[in-house]
Amino acid sequence: MQNAKLKNGERFFCTARLLLIFNFAFLIFPCRADDFGDISVDANAIYTGNTFHGYAEMRVNLQNRSHGKSHVVTLVFPNNAYGAYGNSITRLSRTMTVAPESSQVVSLLQPPLPAQGDGSIRVEVDGRHEGEVRAPNANNHCNEYSRGGQMATVFISRSLDFDSVQRTFQASSGAFTAAMAAGAPDTSGSGYQPTTWMPDTRRGGSTNWLELDYATPQTVDKITVYSTQSPTASGSVTLVGTSGTNIAKVSMSAGKTGSSGSRSSGWTTEFSFPETSEPVKTVRLDFDRTPPYTIAIDAVGISGLSGSQWASDARASSDNSASAGAYMPGSVSADSVESLRAESPVSDWSENWLAYSPFDAVVLNAADLGSMSPAVVGAIGDYLSAGGNVVMSGKTDLPAAWHPLQKKNLRDGAEYDVGFGRCFAFGSENLETIDPQSIKTLRDTVREAAHYWQSLPGDSGAANAVMPVVENLKIPVRGIVIIMLAFIIVIGPVNMIYLNRIKRRTWMLWTIPAISFATTLIVFAYSLLREGITPDTRIAGLTVLDQASHRAATVGGTAFYCPLTPSGGLHFDFGTEATPLVQFDYGSGTSREVDWTQSQHFSRGWVSARVPAHFHLRKTETRRERIQIVNEHGTLRVVNGLGAPIKSLWVADADMNFYEAENVAAGQIAGLILSKQPQPSEKSGANGLLRDISFAAHAESLGDSAGKYLLPNTYIAVLDGNPFIENALGPASSPKRTKSSAVVFGILDPTDIQ
Repeated sequence: MQNAKLKNGERFFCTARLLLIFNFAFLIFPCRADDFGDISVDANAIYTGNTFHGYAEMRVNLQNRSHGKSHVVTLVFPNNAYGAYGNSITRLSRTMTVAPESSQVVSLLQPPLPAQGDGSIRVEVDGRHEGEVRAPNANNHCNEYSRGGQMATVFISRSLDFDSVQRTFQASSGAFTAAMAAGAPDTSGSGYQPTTWMPDTRRGGSTNWLELDYATPQTVDKITVYSTQSPTASGSVTLVGTSGTNIAKVSMSAGKTGSSGSRSSGWTTEFSFPETSEPVKTVRLDFDRTPPYTIAIDAVGISGLSGSQWASDARASSDNSASAGAYMPGSVSADSVESLRAESPVSDWSENWLAYSPFDAVVLNAADLGSMSPAVVGAIGDYLSAGGNVVMSGKTDLPAAWHPLQKKNLRDGAEYDVGFGRCFAFGSENLETIDPQSIKTLRDTVREAAHYWQSLPGDSGAANAVMPVVENLKIPVRGIVIIMLAFIIVIGPVNMIYLNRIKRRTWMLWTIPAISFATTLIVFAYSLLREGITPDTRIAGLTVLDQASHRAATVGGTAFYCPLTPSGGLHFDFGTEATPLVQFDYGSGTSREVDWTQSQHFSRGWVSARVPAHFHLRKTETRRERIQIVNEHGTLRVVNGLGAPIKSLWVADADMNFYEAENVAAGQIAGLILSKQPQPSEKSGANGLLRDISFAAHAESLGDSAGKYLLPNTYIAVLDGNPFIENALGPASSPKRTKSSAVVFGILDPTDIQ
């Protein structure tokens, strides 16, 4: 079974290796600003590694050193696109004006499709192509060769112990990890083998090391290293004694290399030396700056007068587990977690919540919150509200700006519900020391978050089944067949018989083209009469509306069916995460372009004529919509200030008394009727509601049971219309051909109850 998987992985080998070499070539050079006349450009990212959903941010620092002249700067990623390989991004662009003696930090955000290009950003100044700068973390977002099993992704602040947090989320075992180097050799073949340890191939230019512990310390006179890549001569082997000191050090070049013989891996390297004076407990292999894709360690054995043994445990500078799916499809288990260490301090983190959207959890501590600017704290809060997860150590209370709805006490901390997200706060600075049940909750939460993205519809057909945009997408076969039969009869026998009868057979030179042209016009007219030229649009979503903080978080979807390809593309708000529900592979698909100058402009390739296009949406924003509860002479009444007619409304007061209302027009007042106590739900609140009605907000499934999701001082409203999600077609859409609906989970402000 394993060999079969390895053979499947070999199909990816050549292309994946070229990508790895390419990334390494760019990463070995230190980051610095590049000068283009008056303009200085420096690109960076807050992390390095693979991500599988959300928007990947590249941050570009622009500085205009001119004393009196403004410059118009355009950034384009990638500089050179490789062509269309399935659904992919071939152009991200943004244009801005940089004033004299000023600087700007500009974000280029890549939607969740792979980028196909050379990994550099083109810089244009005042309309002229001036050069390129290296794109940080290029080609690592939704990359087909790095997707694996779409692992959960955890973003870890650099102020935390990365290894400790990584172990908390069980990200230290699996293909290409250090654990693969423990024990006896067990790998067949050579090259990239998931049962070996390999450093992270995306981090070229950094030093790599592997430390191995041995259960029974012993004196050593020989070390044998088994590897599936040709051994390197760079680096050293260090032996650590039971006292914790380095008792011997041998150069890698001193090893004797040969075939593994009866052993399974490709090469063995033996290091012989006088027997150590002290028992050895640890062996450390230092590879200096050897390219990571040339290192693959299967096992390391030690020998001495007392015998031989294999390592019982291992740890490493990094591992290549994120790329496991490229070499052994299916090798990434459901428990795999991609842990990403922050490349910058929290003071330099992004102020845009979309920069955190690729992460299934963000881990930080109390000191981090104190070092963040209010804008960064707000961005993390928006990420949390939109469905993200935040884990904090050393602090059990939340910033006031995050406005939690519920608090659940844990044995050593607290769990908060914030919008669609959850925040876990622990008093301990070391997450490994918290209660085992709390650790299990963290792991389950992160993997549930990753599973949500994996469960979304994977192509337009599946998406249209969940969220139909038009009633009938079938090709009008009957009408077209009738037209074609008529065409065949007219252009053939009828045409020839008639021309023969009038003795004008040479007229076929113009009658055949004329009949063909007329038939084309008939087909076009038939299609026009059947569908018209006006697009159909569907908008639906679930919104958590906090009336006290005036913040709204929405998870929803939008879909388009256009008889003609819209020339203006789609325009989403800057703060909207739009995930296309399409196939992620290098097969069929279209190349796509995005421009961030005026809005999030999906300018090309996103909507094709007569093909439904669906998007999963998330967004957070400030909103003033609300309902108010008033008591008029002992009768409770509701004022609809939600900006759309309310079809159905369920309200729970502070004492969990339930009320209902129906058909309340926008801006109007209606009476509330006391209703019966609903059956309790397994999971209440916004997340329970989202789980049952999905991102397409199937309100019809609520029936009379919506009250079971309510909490004290909350309500659920089903709206005829959706004021929270923009119509991305803009003026190209028609209100008559737009179906819009919303479900609102509202949190009442005490001032809204009079």
